Amino acid sequence: MPNTKNLIMRKTLLLLPFLLFINGCGVEEEVEVPAEVKEALSKPEEPTEVAIEEPVNEAPTPGNTPDSNLTEEPLVDPQPQEEVPVSPLSVPDNVSTEEIEIREGVQYLKDSDTPYTGTVFKLHDNGEKGMEVNLKDGKPDGLIVTYYENGQKKEQSSFKDGKPADGEWFSWHENGQMKVKMIIEDGETISEEYWNSGGDSVDSSLESEK
Repeated sequence: MPNTKNLIMRKTLLLLPFLLFINGCGVEEEVEVPAEVKEALSKPEEPTEVAIEEPVNEAPTPGNTPDSNLTEEPLVDPQPQEEVPVSPLSVPDNVSTEEIEIREGVQYLKDSDTPYTGTVFKLHDNGEKGMEVNLKDGKPDGLIVTYYENGQKKEQSSFKDGKPADGEWFSWHENGQMKVKMIIEDGETISEEYWNSGGDSVDSSLESEK
């Protein structure tokens, strides 16, 4: 808003040419100043309100923002790796009897000169496991288990370095009933027990076939 003192000075500057004109003509007598001029000098102007335009904050347009030149890469959630089930029949130390050949009583992988160590299996025609044997340096070492076509265990025995090992040997009926239990020590059978398919104890292996 304009200062009142500045307004009076502005009016005086407006009248200055008029006063200089009078003095320049060499008039020595007192000059009568017009009443309207006196009134203009004595009466300050009422301050006028000046509208001040406030700056308008314009919304930034796309591409003009400070960070517009920065390209944000979308966050990508790492996809979990899908676990593929591995068949126990496909691992390196678990092979089919079709991949084994016997040379002088020692078992090798075909096209290999190193006696095989690992598990060897055989399948029935219906795809069920028929036999599983553990080998060490090409000879049975550990459990040998055979199975019926329905998946039920048939026989289980133990070997060590290719020879019968001490311990319990078992045989089952196809319905799951125990058939024979033997105990081996020092390579000899020291006890035998038999059962028929009904679960009854019998005296001989011949009776256990019933």
